[in-house]
Amino acid sequence: MNDGFLPAYYHSIFFQLFRYASDDDSKLILLDQVLELGDQKEIALLEELECMESLEVSTRAYWVKTKLLARIEAVAHASEKLPMSLCFLYEEFDIHPPKIDSEPELDFELSLELLINE
Repeated sequence: MNDGFLPAYYHSIFFQLFRYASDDDSKLILLDQVLELGDQKEIALLEELECMESLEVSTRAYWVKTKLLARIEAVAHASEKLPMSLCFLYEEFDIHPPKIDSEPELDFELSLELLINE
């Protein structure tokens, strides 16, 4: 099945649940679950729900979208940093970073053996 022809909000696992939810209270509960369990795929669905006739559902969808985007961004930034527990492990096992000389001494002299073999 080629998913390229489907709208983006069809890719959300919550789409079918919203489609068959009959009242606004059920949709509000689902929106809370989207915030708790959702990922990037739910953004298109939330944008679609912002255009709903129900003001309460529309407002909550916008709020959930902003919170979800903030959480996704925070997770992306957190994965770039090293965990604090790693620092304590280094200290516990007495591991230190290697010392790097700013000006390493390089020896460019040729040995006499090399000149003799020629």
